[in-house]
Amino acid sequence: MQLSRSCTATWPAAHHSRRVVAAHRPQEAVKPATTLINAIRPPLQKLSVPAVAQPCPAAVEQQSSRRSVQCASSAGGAAAAPAPAASSPWKVPAYILLWYAFNIIFNILNKSALNAFPCPWFISTWQLMASALFMVGLWVTGLQPAPKVDRGFMMALMPVALFHTIGHVSACVSFSQVAVSFAHIVKSAEPVFSVILSGPILGQTYPWYVWGSLLPIVAGCSLSALKEVSFSWAGFNNAMISNLGMVLRNIYSKKSLNDYKHIDGINLFGLISCASLLYCIPAALYVERGMWEGAWQAAVASLGPGPFYQLLLTSGLFYHLYNQASYMVLDQGVSPVTFSVGNTMKRVAVVVSAVMFFRNPVSLLNWVGSSIAIFGTYLYSVATDRAKEEAKKKNQA
Repeated sequence: MQLSRSCTATWPAAHHSRRVVAAHRPQEAVKPATTLINAIRPPLQKLSVPAVAQPCPAAVEQQSSRRSVQCASSAGGAAAAPAPAASSPWKVPAYILLWYAFNIIFNILNKSALNAFPCPWFISTWQLMASALFMVGLWVTGLQPAPKVDRGFMMALMPVALFHTIGHVSACVSFSQVAVSFAHIVKSAEPVFSVILSGPILGQTYPWYVWGSLLPIVAGCSLSALKEVSFSWAGFNNAMISNLGMVLRNIYSKKSLNDYKHIDGINLFGLISCASLLYCIPAALYVERGMWEGAWQAAVASLGPGPFYQLLLTSGLFYHLYNQASYMVLDQGVSPVTFSVGNTMKRVAVVVSAVMFFRNPVSLLNWVGSSIAIFGTYLYSVATDRAKEEAKKKNQA
């Protein structure tokens, strides 16, 4: 696959350029990191790690059978089978609130870090490393049972980790080139790739109403792109490549890891984060190494060493926290429709909060297109759930 030739966003061709200014395409103003960091410290105390350490068995089976490592960021993520209801009526709303809050905070921190330090390969690698270190810490302390893996599992995991790396890095690169809100609208087109590629790779077919649910997604993304102030083909293409990478990650998870259902969702995400570093670290060194020194000095001079280091640290921390929170929601046994609605509204919350925080201009046509695309992702989730139920009834008949 071939990415764009933008200095910040590109693959190996980008390493020839050492110009930090050329790499930085600011679409939104950098805000003081300390203001946001001080505001987000209290929510950290609400995260209950033991909740992930003892997941609901039905939720684990649901996550394992899907093998799609569907985080909150996936447009079409929906549970396959509901688990028993949560013991407290406030538990699910609390976890959903944390999921939303952590995702919003991550997107703001991520864009702020990219504005200050326009090296998306470095930042995306650091975020994967932060998540890997977080999970290793949970495994070592026993707060999360360590997964039992063998050589066969690791061999099956490596293609999944490769596509995860492509999806994550391309998304980070896209965020460095266009507004956060627009990048998320483009990423809502992920179901289109899923439906198209599941057929030739998995032999999976979809009924007409699933294909029909893709029309508003395509139409909404097209309308939103027409009047997007921050639009660039580099940012658009990288967001699309991110969609492709994440869909292939999900498909090959289902294809290659079906024999390893004993590994639950959050452990699988941690293992993928660890394995992805084997791809991401050497690639980041090759693509961006010549840019890091100058960009680092410019960021420290602009923000100050303390705020800049805090910005990098918290962007990595919240990358993991929002993914962990999504699994905490799944572990409470929410229904497929509930999770689909929650995932759709989460994207709305991220888009709106990014527009409000960075104050990037948005036209009426942008809002209309964004609304249509996001509503299309919800229709897709409902349609695929219906297709699964019909297939299940057909097999039982």
